[in-house]
Amino acid sequence: MIFINIMQSTLRPLRSLKNLQTINTQSNVTRTYAKWMSRRPTKIVNEDELFEAQDTTEVSTKKKFVRNRAISNRKSNRRKTTEETPVESKKTSTTKETKSSPLTVLKLNEKVVSSLMTNIKSRKKREKNNEIVLEGRRLIEEGLRAGGKPIAILYNNPADIDSFKFPGDVKLYKVPYNTIQLWSSLTSSPGLIGIFQTPDTNKDPANNALPLTIICDNVREPGNLGSIMRAAAGVGCERLILMKGCVDLWDPKVLRSAAGAHFRLPINAFPMWDEIPSLIGEGSNIILADSNFGDEFISKYSEDVLEMSLGVFGTDPEELRASVIIDDNITDKSTNSPPTIPTNKQMMKNFLLKLPIVPYYALDYTRNETVLVLSGETEGFSLDSYKLLKERKGIRINIPLVNGVDSLNTGVALGIVTFEIKRQFVKKRSEP
Repeated sequence: MIFINIMQSTLRPLRSLKNLQTINTQSNVTRTYAKWMSRRPTKIVNEDELFEAQDTTEVSTKKKFVRNRAISNRKSNRRKTTEETPVESKKTSTTKETKSSPLTVLKLNEKVVSSLMTNIKSRKKREKNNEIVLEGRRLIEEGLRAGGKPIAILYNNPADIDSFKFPGDVKLYKVPYNTIQLWSSLTSSPGLIGIFQTPDTNKDPANNALPLTIICDNVREPGNLGSIMRAAAGVGCERLILMKGCVDLWDPKVLRSAAGAHFRLPINAFPMWDEIPSLIGEGSNIILADSNFGDEFISKYSEDVLEMSLGVFGTDPEELRASVIIDDNITDKSTNSPPTIPTNKQMMKNFLLKLPIVPYYALDYTRNETVLVLSGETEGFSLDSYKLLKERKGIRINIPLVNGVDSLNTGVALGIVTFEIKRQFVKKRSEP
């Protein structure tokens, strides 16, 4: 009996182990394989390389040794170059010789650029060094076409200067765009700045030029002067004269708004009023583009200046004062009050009202050479302009306006008048 119990206790675990293996083989293993394998297993292509690859520690050590050796060689070569070259080679800029001009590559905020642009930004230094600055491809092309001599060119993109043919002595500086933008007068710089010698604008007029000379008096706004120059060049006038008191001829804003007119137009810059008779013909007609009826002019000057100006105009202040008739000065016979003596401002206003003024289209401009004098909207004409008008027995013209508009932009007004003059000449030439 004891033997039977021993046998049963020995065989019972073996029977349960057999059942457990069957369950795991038929259910759990099969389900686990189907659950985790999303595709059929594939053969390893580089099985030999994967399991029989050699140790790469030795190769990487060799590569590291070669790299360290190359670095040490470069350091030694650099040390030799520093000892052999002069001190100037330590600068951050590098110079390369191109086919036509020496090229200097500069880094950000170098002193070469700052020294160049500081001199060119100041009007006094610019005039002293006889230099101007042209920014953008169009102005540089106009300057080169007119025979201007470039001194230095600053650029960022080499493609911007590929088509230019610069002289051999011009200096080319390739600089970062941020440096050009820093010294630019524009919100978004074109990335190209040229420094040129100031060209001679006092040249002979063209053979087919219109017999018209334009005198600018007290034109202080750069945009207005640029528009005037553009209209004058477009109409083909004979000469443009800028009197002292006008804005700088080579101001960047004037250059930009004139769009190259500086190089297409004979210009006399800043002569004295005493020189005007020698610059215009003796029999020329003096015309002031003026819609001023006295109040705007006399409000700018004191009594002493107006009294002196009346003498300059060739009018005796005492005689004029006696001849001026003002309603407020009429004696009241009932009170026998004395007449009020007119002031110099009242006399000047009366004098200006006596200067003839007609619409611009009422004149025949083809009879003689025309000298057209115009001024800025804010400052108005100087006393010298009215003196010239009085001495040469000229006339004033205005542009009739409506809807409460009292004046036009100086450049717009000049365009209207000058192209009316050209229209009359074209019409006269076409007549049989």
